[in-house]
Amino acid sequence: MNARAGFWDLVDDEQRAAMTAVGRLRRANAGDVLIRAGDHTRSVVILREGLVKIVAAGPGGHEVVLAVRVPGDVIGEMAAVDHSPRSASAIALNAVTALWLDPAAYDRLVSDHPAVSEVLLRVVTARLRHADGRRVEHRDAPTAVRLAALLAALVADHGVATPDGVVVALHLSQSDLAGLIGASRESVILALKEFRDSGVLSVGRKRLVVHRPDLLAARAQAPGQV
Repeated sequence: MNARAGFWDLVDDEQRAAMTAVGRLRRANAGDVLIRAGDHTRSVVILREGLVKIVAAGPGGHEVVLAVRVPGDVIGEMAAVDHSPRSASAIALNAVTALWLDPAAYDRLVSDHPAVSEVLLRVVTARLRHADGRRVEHRDAPTAVRLAALLAALVADHGVATPDGVVVALHLSQSDLAGLIGASRESVILALKEFRDSGVLSVGRKRLVVHRPDLLAARAQAPGQV
């Protein structure tokens, strides 16, 4: 299964109808917290529109971005399964619409449609395999290579072609990028400078423009200069 395949896309029409019937649509704005780390809530959230970053507290209390969730993804499923406190927060990156399933609604859903639990397990397993694969693949790679690989994936998944280049408007800070690749903010700043100086990309307020996706993809594969 593709690790990027959304939960909503993997369930069938009957299961989607059942989730829509028992869930509630909610909207959030950029910066709103959908789920807060440490809470004992058990709601399951299915993202329908917008983007959400998953963050946790790193060493020294600094925020570390673990992942970016896109429409179709499920959020908060682990607490629903094992009833543990939330291990991370989910924060809207832009305007978000999500389907919320409270604990009673979720329990009723999986009771009436047991196959939903199987799909959820497949999604969680695929995420873990993908994360393990990325750690092994880039374990010894320089920050610039890891950052190039991340940016190339963001271009492929979220990029919008314009006359100036491919625009990625995800409202991700330098610290967010550092958290996603397990690097320091300082090393990410240096890598971004390398890419800017080489004409690969430019960085604006809350957006990034990739002028040479081909060179960015090449940088993700080799430790040499762009």
